[in-house]
Amino acid sequence: MKAKILMLGTYHFGSCGEHLIENNPKNIMSDKKQKELKELIDKLLKFNPNKIAVEKDKDKEDELNRIYFRYLKNGIITENNILENKSEVAQIGFRLGKALNHEKIYPLDKGVNLPMEWLEYCEDNEPKVYKSFMNIINKLDNEDKEDYENLTVLEMFKKMNDTTNINNVHSDLYLYPNQVGAGSNYYGVDSLVEWYRRNLYIFSNLQKIAKENDRILVIYGAGHCKILRDFIEDYNEFELVDASDYLK
Repeated sequence: MKAKILMLGTYHFGSCGEHLIENNPKNIMSDKKQKELKELIDKLLKFNPNKIAVEKDKDKEDELNRIYFRYLKNGIITENNILENKSEVAQIGFRLGKALNHEKIYPLDKGVNLPMEWLEYCEDNEPKVYKSFMNIINKLDNEDKEDYENLTVLEMFKKMNDTTNINNVHSDLYLYPNQVGAGSNYYGVDSLVEWYRRNLYIFSNLQKIAKENDRILVIYGAGHCKILRDFIEDYNEFELVDASDYLK
């Protein structure tokens, strides 16, 4: 039987490095957000995954699981250099893993150097494209701020995992800049190639951990969803499970 993969797109609960769109969610550790988070956890428990995969470096697997083992014993995230207590890895991945008596967590990530020269080139040489792209960024940024203010955690996840939303984000943030540059300098293409490279690394690591009959929950930044969902759907050994089916 094929491995069933539930691809769950998430926003980053804590710090997440540099992004074009500022990430400033409500404090997930507040009583209100913890109550909302439990509602999401209860939904995901119904999928009953036997493996949970997360957005952490694959080469930090041993360190991540040492933190997880201690969490299983005392329910807290001890001080470390790779994981915040408020991160979605801990607040969703670890909590689900503990509830389901999982012995380990599976990190899938491998970083790449995503070139951003295209943005400067675009501003200097293709001002109409640049202006249009920045309008998109500002619109999405404002929507995010409004959503963080008004939506519950579950409502946020429903929106982020809606197929139409996933496709629109991929088109606006990743495919639109692909047009930047020409001739010997395809700046937009070069950036997108590296983005796909990272997602191919992630998918390779997913392939390595998957066995027949597995039920794997993959928790990843929502920007990855379109590509990873396509890979999962196209791969004969996997069956994609729509996250929306469990977020109702």
